[in-house]
Amino acid sequence: MNLLTKINRFFEIFERNVVAYSIIIMALVSIGNVISRNLFQHSWTYAEEVSQFTIIWVTFIGASYAARKGVHIRMSAIYDVMPETMRKIMMLIMTAGTAFLMFVLCYYSSRYTMKLFISGRMSPALRFPLYLIIMWVPLGFFMTGLQYALTFIKNLRNSEIYVAPNVVDGESETDEFMV
Repeated sequence: MNLLTKINRFFEIFERNVVAYSIIIMALVSIGNVISRNLFQHSWTYAEEVSQFTIIWVTFIGASYAARKGVHIRMSAIYDVMPETMRKIMMLIMTAGTAFLMFVLCYYSSRYTMKLFISGRMSPALRFPLYLIIMWVPLGFFMTGLQYALTFIKNLRNSEIYVAPNVVDGESETDEFMV
């Protein structure tokens, strides 16, 4: 296994674990807070913050994972009836455009994260540095952009139409999160 394959595999496992454990943490904190509020009339002050943090992780790291697996929601009614050559051109345009947009959003969210770092802003309940939470936003944009860029390159090099770096259009990659 070459170095790039190992790095790619590492990030795939990382993305899957971040999404899975974030959802578990969110569920446990939310359920625990409801039980505490109903049984002891005491709400956990940090429960909302932890839920917000995990939603950020699930959203932005999950976007990269979805792009990797080719399971992002697509409006494909017109795309599906196009001839194969047009679908290939559309996929090239969509993957290049989406990659570009993700990298632009990565840039702007990185600038915002740096402003949070410089200002030293902290979360209200946990007193946790906000930049450590928000840094996952540019990371997620970058990783998602990278997946779309890889898909664009894969489509340039192959005759098949790829919706993800390892997923051909019309086929699905089996995954433990998908039913």
